[in-house]
Amino acid sequence: MTDASALAPFHLDEGGESDGSHCLYLFDGDMEQVADVFEEHNAECHGYGWEGLAQSLTYSQMPESGRNLQFFGSEAGTFVVTSPDLKALTDLAVLLHAAFHNRELLSHYIQTADPGFLDR
Repeated sequence: MTDASALAPFHLDEGGESDGSHCLYLFDGDMEQVADVFEEHNAECHGYGWEGLAQSLTYSQMPESGRNLQFFGSEAGTFVVTSPDLKALTDLAVLLHAAFHNRELLSHYIQTADPGFLDR
């Protein structure tokens, strides 16, 4: 069981053992706290923008886990990624959490994101 407050404002739903599906969420009210960092680099700070950033980070920093993460379901107001692999999802959550709370790191990740994932 992951301490939910350790990943805030991201929410990790570990699901039930029988279902085997886990979800990581970020909601629009929280996204607003760092919207200016995205805007500074001409990137959209919404669910799709966070999804693109997360995909780029996955493929650049944790490529062995990329096939275990499903990037679909994000909307303008919600970032969502799912996985049957709780460790891969938690590793991504830790990366995103660190960036969310460090504007310089977030800026670096946005600037170096693969434009195939995050439009700028």
